[in-house]
Amino acid sequence: MATRAPAALSVQIGVAADGQLPLPWLAEPLAASVRLAGAHALLIHGPAGAGHLELALLLAQATLCEAPPAPGRPCGHCASCHLVVTRVHPDLLLVLPDALRVQLGWVDDEDSKLNKSDAKPSREVRVEQVRQAIAWAQQTSGRGRGKVLVLHPADALNGPAANALLKTLEEPPGTLRLLLTSADPERLLPTVRSRCQRLPLGLPPMAQAESWLRTQGLDQPGPLLSLAGGSPLEALAWANEGLSAAFLAELPRRVAAGDASPLLGRPIPRVVDL
Repeated sequence: MATRAPAALSVQIGVAADGQLPLPWLAEPLAASVRLAGAHALLIHGPAGAGHLELALLLAQATLCEAPPAPGRPCGHCASCHLVVTRVHPDLLLVLPDALRVQLGWVDDEDSKLNKSDAKPSREVRVEQVRQAIAWAQQTSGRGRGKVLVLHPADALNGPAANALLKTLEEPPGTLRLLLTSADPERLLPTVRSRCQRLPLGLPPMAQAESWLRTQGLDQPGPLLSLAGGSPLEALAWANEGLSAAFLAELPRRVAAGDASPLLGRPIPRVVDL
């Protein structure tokens, strides 16, 4: 099997005009978020690959929605919802590590350094990014529904960045709402964790995960889903890298016979996993 370069990550943002959730298993945590509607800072936490960023963006859309059909639910039709989906809402700011922005393809023409082929974007959220976000948070809301700052993943905050965020977490300006995500909250500073209300996010049941993966074009999602530890997003990422159920079934025999060609050209972490 010929190997392919890893595909760019894909994130489905918010509720579109058809009213469908970006990931069906987010319905439960979205409903649970209603009881935390008054919290100015939420920590979305759960196993990696559960859809942390998708849920954070869904909550941001619900917060900024101008015609919510129900508490905690965005309409998907209003101008604000459309602006969130297209990532141009003036009252929504996403703070991500530069390396993740490159993976997602969310690099603007102005990001001259990140557009260079030899650039090595940071995997951390830097203190400069946090300071810029704080300055943005202190500006007046553009559409009058408040402001939302999404920080994904909060695990990527380096020490100075985490410390710079503390005062804003404790006393957010105006109607700012902060949404932090983490696959391992224990890695965060205790002072960051203590300033947030927690919203747990879990992986979907296997049957639901397999059903969703079939809608994404995977005929035999079971083996990839098992390899991905039950994460449908991770399983889809593996599929986008050219892996399949047939590949996984054949791999042990070929490696045992001394044929390493199926592993050539793949990132080292993937080879270790395989």
